[in-house]
Amino acid sequence: MACRYCDLRGIYNNHVYYPTTPPSNVINETYNPSNLPKRTHRDYKTRIEQIEKIPPLRTRNALASDLGNNLINIVFFAAKLTIIILKIGITGRSVLLDIKTTQFPACFPIDIMHLFYENIALYMLKHWMGSFFKDSTLNDQPYVLNNRQWNEIGAEMEAAKKSIPTDLGRPPRNIFLHYNGYKAEEWSSWITLYSLPLLKDRLPAKYIKGWSYFVKAVQLCQKRTLSLHNQCEIRNLLLRFYKHYEWYVITFILFEIFSVF
Repeated sequence: MACRYCDLRGIYNNHVYYPTTPPSNVINETYNPSNLPKRTHRDYKTRIEQIEKIPPLRTRNALASDLGNNLINIVFFAAKLTIIILKIGITGRSVLLDIKTTQFPACFPIDIMHLFYENIALYMLKHWMGSFFKDSTLNDQPYVLNNRQWNEIGAEMEAAKKSIPTDLGRPPRNIFLHYNGYKAEEWSSWITLYSLPLLKDRLPAKYIKGWSYFVKAVQLCQKRTLSLHNQCEIRNLLLRFYKHYEWYVITFILFEIFSVF
């Protein structure tokens, strides 16, 4: 399962990927990014009931014992439970369901720190640094900057420290040297303040344009109040960023991965 909000099915190849459009040589569903299959509160309750119909561990062991402690029976019960959990993405009933007003998944939103600052920003940086994939051949892409360029970016960030107003938060650290120790505030500043001017004229224009959709969406998310128009704009910007990422980054790489099989 992709996440607690939707019912996307992934593609496995040493890692689970969730492209909305799978590579042509892989059989998997195609999804519309602007209308993903949602998981509702009713879905959660129905799936929890499926889990609860499986005998608990103590009962499974007792049943297996009654059948002569047959290993096949123990494996059967365990395998059945595992298959259902993998299929529906739920391991059991939450005690929070005892609170009548609890609605899954609406009551558990994703926070901006883990979704944007310390997640997408870091992954995109690894793409640009050529370290996203363990297989180095997959990192040989037109959006990868070399060490000389990253040293220049880091030096420019260090040089800007003296002129950055304190109102803008902590002064920037050299991202090339210190990104592993970046805090959420630093990732936020990297996304919204520094990334576009520092990557401009270094990344190819189409990749800068795609990244700019994400930057604008994050800037809007940081507003203290959001109008309905803002919310629609954020949604559209994130959809454009996703389509850019899937087309220019993941699609071609997935094709390379699966074409060898």
